[in-house]
Amino acid sequence: MPCGKLKKNKNTITMPDANTRIPEPQADRSALLIAEVKVTGKRRTNADMSSETQARILQAAIASLAELGYAGTTMSGIAERIGVSRAALIYHFNSKNALMTAVINAIYDEMSAMFHAAAHPALTPAERMLAVLDASFAFTTSTSQMAQVELLLAARRDASFRDEVAPTIDERDQIFRQAWHQLTFELGGSSARLDLVRDFAVSVFRGITVTRSISSDLASFDRQHVLLRKLLLEALA
Repeated sequence: MPCGKLKKNKNTITMPDANTRIPEPQADRSALLIAEVKVTGKRRTNADMSSETQARILQAAIASLAELGYAGTTMSGIAERIGVSRAALIYHFNSKNALMTAVINAIYDEMSAMFHAAAHPALTPAERMLAVLDASFAFTTSTSQMAQVELLLAARRDASFRDEVAPTIDERDQIFRQAWHQLTFELGGSSARLDLVRDFAVSVFRGITVTRSISSDLASFDRQHVLLRKLLLEALA
């Protein structure tokens, strides 16, 4: 056998000696991503994850408002509810006012979806109005409606907060009024009278939302709902 240095073959496997630290096996990132695609049908992007986090923040803020009120709702408390740092929360919403404005829009989005689902195109305009009224009554039991009432009360007490959120509330209310006016136009009825019933119903339902937190007289709430339906039907006649 010839002496001298052996040439290293590229297929030669060098065994580590006793003092060599063998690294822990690392997860194959590409395999993990492929598995995620198989489970979900697509790979989640940073935008997807950011959107999901924002949705969780909004849900936590709504729950906090309904449970603790506006004054008791803090950025730190919301961050704790969803298990993120306050800094992470501020990354998405840089102030409490900014978050509360986003909450208002989220609640109006929820209400809009609810009204569209209730006012099915197959219904007559009158039936759609009644359906919207019934959906509004059902909404009085929701945490979202309670949160909205808390925000309206906060805007009444805090001028700076009112100045920031009033344009958003006015804009969203105007969209609802336009949809209501479209139904009124299709009916050819008295717009002023139907608008009055609508505004009265909104006031009554917000009052019911507050009263539900201190009263269990469900029969009384049902009677108020029936009376509002009667007023609407009279206005439609």
